[in-house]
Amino acid sequence: MSESKDTRELKEHREPGIGPGRRKTVRKGMFSRDLKLLMYGFGDVPNPAADSIAVLDDLVIDYIVEMCQKASAVAEHRNKVRVEDFKFILRKDAKKLARVEELLYMSEDIRRAKQVFDEKEMETTDDM
Repeated sequence: MSESKDTRELKEHREPGIGPGRRKTVRKGMFSRDLKLLMYGFGDVPNPAADSIAVLDDLVIDYIVEMCQKASAVAEHRNKVRVEDFKFILRKDAKKLARVEELLYMSEDIRRAKQVFDEKEMETTDDM
């Protein structure tokens, strides 16, 4: 059986993440609560217009998707995306790269602090 030309064109222009074996996720409004607070923090009114939040939400989601696609392209030969792939993509943007490094350092620092806390907690329960 041969597929019609229209069917082949639809498959070629399919949105990434949509298709056989893929879950269709609802992304609208995913960051609306956080964006509302950020907008207020940067000087907007306490309750910004819903369409303003929706536009920013779309921009954030598009940016995240674009970054993930670029990281996936960098990691194509490995079939696994790593943090280093995102660092590679951001190598020309010093501010974003520095922020990524800072967040990674803080995450590791928190992990170590939790580990030390858990070890101390285990020692006190053993003493009883």
